[in-house]
Amino acid sequence: MSTLNAPASVNFATSQSVPQHFKSFTNYMNEQTKIHADKVFARYYSQNGFKSLTYADVDRLATNLACKWAYAVQDVDVVSFISDHNVCYLIIMLALLKLRMPMFTISPRNSEAAAIDLLKKTESKLLITEAKYESIGKAAAAQVADVNLIVISPFDIDHLVKQPLNPNFQEFLNFDFSDKDINKTAIICHSSGTTSFPKPVKFSNNYIFYAINAFEVLINANDKLDSLTDEDVILPIAPLFHTFGLFTIFSVTTFGGSVVFLEKLPATQKEIFRAFEDNNVTMFAAPPIIYEQMAHHLKQTNDFTAAQRLKYAITGGAALKYEIFEWFHGNCINVRSMYGSTESNTIMACDLDRRSKNYRYLRLFQRDSQGQAYGSFEVNDESEPNIKHLYIHAGSPFLGIHVANRADGGYSTQDLFVESTDFPGYYKYIGRRDDTLVMENGEKTNPVPMETTIRQSPMVEQAAVIGHGRQCTAALIQLNSELAKYSSDEEIHKAVYDAVKKANNECPNHSKIFPQMVKILSLDHELPITAKGTIMRKKAELTYQDAVEKLYKDFLERSRSHVHASVDYDTSAWTAQQTEDFLIDSAAEVLDIPSSIIRDHPKSLFHLGLNSINAIQLRNRICEYFDDVAPNFIYQHYSIKSMCNALMSNKREDIQEQTEMRYQQTQRLAESYIKRAKRDFPRASNQYTKSKPKVVLLTGATGSVGSSILRELLQDPTIEKVYCCVRGEDHELKNRLVEAITSRSLDASLLETDRVEILPMRFHEPLLGLSEEHYHQLKKEVTIVQHCAWLLNFNMTIDHFDKECIQPFYNLLKFAYNETNPMHVHFISSISASALLGNEIAEEPLPLDSHVAMPLGYSQVCNKSFGFELAISKFVVETLLNYLTAEKNFPCYIERLGQVCGDSINGVWNVSEQYPLMFIGGGSIMKKMPRLNTEIDWIPSNFAAAAIVDIMSKTSHLPANTDESIYHIVNPHLIPWHDVLTTMKKSGMEFDIVEPAVWVEELAKDDTNPAFRLMSFYKDNFKGSFRMAVWKTEKTCALAPILSQSPVLDISLFRKYLKHWELVGFYKPSH
Repeated sequence: MSTLNAPASVNFATSQSVPQHFKSFTNYMNEQTKIHADKVFARYYSQNGFKSLTYADVDRLATNLACKWAYAVQDVDVVSFISDHNVCYLIIMLALLKLRMPMFTISPRNSEAAAIDLLKKTESKLLITEAKYESIGKAAAAQVADVNLIVISPFDIDHLVKQPLNPNFQEFLNFDFSDKDINKTAIICHSSGTTSFPKPVKFSNNYIFYAINAFEVLINANDKLDSLTDEDVILPIAPLFHTFGLFTIFSVTTFGGSVVFLEKLPATQKEIFRAFEDNNVTMFAAPPIIYEQMAHHLKQTNDFTAAQRLKYAITGGAALKYEIFEWFHGNCINVRSMYGSTESNTIMACDLDRRSKNYRYLRLFQRDSQGQAYGSFEVNDESEPNIKHLYIHAGSPFLGIHVANRADGGYSTQDLFVESTDFPGYYKYIGRRDDTLVMENGEKTNPVPMETTIRQSPMVEQAAVIGHGRQCTAALIQLNSELAKYSSDEEIHKAVYDAVKKANNECPNHSKIFPQMVKILSLDHELPITAKGTIMRKKAELTYQDAVEKLYKDFLERSRSHVHASVDYDTSAWTAQQTEDFLIDSAAEVLDIPSSIIRDHPKSLFHLGLNSINAIQLRNRICEYFDDVAPNFIYQHYSIKSMCNALMSNKREDIQEQTEMRYQQTQRLAESYIKRAKRDFPRASNQYTKSKPKVVLLTGATGSVGSSILRELLQDPTIEKVYCCVRGEDHELKNRLVEAITSRSLDASLLETDRVEILPMRFHEPLLGLSEEHYHQLKKEVTIVQHCAWLLNFNMTIDHFDKECIQPFYNLLKFAYNETNPMHVHFISSISASALLGNEIAEEPLPLDSHVAMPLGYSQVCNKSFGFELAISKFVVETLLNYLTAEKNFPCYIERLGQVCGDSINGVWNVSEQYPLMFIGGGSIMKKMPRLNTEIDWIPSNFAAAAIVDIMSKTSHLPANTDESIYHIVNPHLIPWHDVLTTMKKSGMEFDIVEPAVWVEELAKDDTNPAFRLMSFYKDNFKGSFRMAVWKTEKTCALAPILSQSPVLDISLFRKYLKHWELVGFYKPSH
């Protein structure tokens, strides 16, 4: 139990009593030493066995060292230290704490450049290193002004422990402590630096007190658990220069326990189990990778005695796989999960009771005096509302000094969690935000559980799953050299591919790793990892970038010439039936469904589950038998019949043929919807009055323009109510909307009103997924529909757009229709739907000719972020609405939206969009921008929204009129592309202007450039020139004058974008 040299009222169960009493951690250690003086504190490996030091021994050694260094630290604000983790580290840390000197614990794993950067950041003037790291110390001291270097030899503890206490210690050390000490810096640690140089984090005395209280709060304050006493021994596989080590090692001082120091870290399982036996270890703490290795070791030795003796085995720093937890508990080993970070301390834990099945789900156990948690969980991504990120509230005593990345002083940890359905209020840690791989098609992959599964194979030491910005995932595998060197190539490959297959069985389809995308490294190569054993994924991809590029090139650009000679079929002699049978069998294999289902399904394979990932696999399968299969073959021919016809034609279709086929398909689709509408909608009568309340049903409110439209609607007092249709589970809808609003720096308090009601968006379902009563109530109440929601996956076919977008919208039109006074329906179209109507596009309905839509291959060269399938899907809707307005007296309005840039107030522009990527990737990183012959009519999102809402309001009482139904939401003030480049330069960017082909060539050399993710688009579309038409805005500006006030992209606006991008870490001016 807790034993403090303090009054009974001072205990770790009461929030501030310990720091208020002791003031400083070194004072706390002084007092604890007095009551535990003769008890063992440190057990350390030396000369083939373990020795021990009492609390009094450690204190005397630290005091004598402090007296020795007292003069050296005069006039020094920070002392930095580089050394391996050992018992000497403990003594040195306590000595510097006694000198009341902030100690910066620099990991020896840092590069020389990183060490120099850390010294500069902390303005450290004294660097102490052990002899092993003298070269790094000398190099760093030579490059940082006024830094003194002390190189120490390994301590002869046997000799030093016999020396008496320095009789003059009171002259060297200050034993006066006050409230000012509570928040003074005591220790400085740093982040792991997985993506850049590490960042120093300052720990106050208060922070350290909260760091070491976890076992007291969780275990010794709970009568149901095995308490920890001075007889308990902990073995931490975590260094003192890491928060996990700091927390576990000093926690034992609260109950007078002892801690084991191994000879070195990382440790082998043999060394760990010897330590268990020799020291009668009762508590263990280690990162997940150690437990993975331990499970394998125990399975081999079948000796569980030492592990079963552990009261608690704590893991943290990453996610341990559920099956491993299950295995340990099935063998009576009490492995439990905890969570903390350098910045936010140890703040979460599972249920530590060995009888509980909750060994991995975590809750915020640290609470304030009012019983409130110091953190909360927020929706991370509106498309995955069940995934939350942890936010630490401002003022939390668990935060390091000045740790904040929110305007309110709070801290977003960037760590992601999912709430348990079995243990409500508890959360499973699933990884970090920057772990998430955003694939080229927008799908997201969490590589962490996949890596964990692959690593379970005894043949695998480490694994890195990559694929950010790519079409599919890949894996880099580091072998277990001890096992691999005695195994054949066949045995190695089987073990690795079996592990990858197991990972594939547990992940979404779009995340699966194809066998061709696995790179097994040679035995002399390693993957970079952090001190916790966590993979440094971005660094791994950069280290092996040549091998990675070859993997993707061979897989994605595969043709029959790449295929093994074993495939030797003359498919030119195949009949149409043979070709069709081959395609059906191949698709069935890829989709993992019976061939009969595909044979009975004459339409798009995308309706059967084909996606952008397994489409690659299907194309590669076809490439094994047929020559000259285009990369986009599956997207151009997405039914078995179409594929068969294309392959049997024995010639490669050019882009003009593909485009014409798609135009004809679109024309048929548009005509079919008009035919349906002719039957489904009788001609309505219009008897609108201005006095009728304006009630709006809005879709797409979680998007950039949609969220701004919602804000404008709520700021308009003439709008009585807004119904927002949001995708997702019912209980997540509001969180998704709030997150969408706040992520764009908009005021979420606008949602705290009964003028907003959030509805699930289920337009596929009968009655839009509503009850019959609710459906008809809304049908009577709603007067305006604004449909912003639309699919933005440019790879998808028109069939897919029809299924996912057009058909549900048709259901919405049925909802909006009344024989008398139908609702006013507004549709956010795209200027791409009318791109070929002429040099100047009037604010008029489109003709029923699909050829007016933007053709294939022009989305990027014309500087418009629109795809062909998107353009023709919007064309279908425009022609349908034109028909309803003209023939059915149904007032429908089309707002053709152009390229939207970030808002003009906060400068929030999504960093994943084409132009932010081009500006930063080209102008800032590559120092080159393309010379384009085009004019820019980009409109800030807030001005686009304001104009659209103005149109909605002013037309709300008007009868159907095709002459007043089309509006262009583009900037009326056009500027040439060259002016954009000039603005960039005047805003501080320095770059050369080059031809588009040269720009693409340069971009192709650097796959770390953020713009590289759009490489295929640039490569395909920067081949020619294409001047866009001009969309007229006279009618729109007359009805919505705010449009004419839209600013162009000038220095003032661009600097706002740069400021926002810098704030979110996307733009670094130093580039």
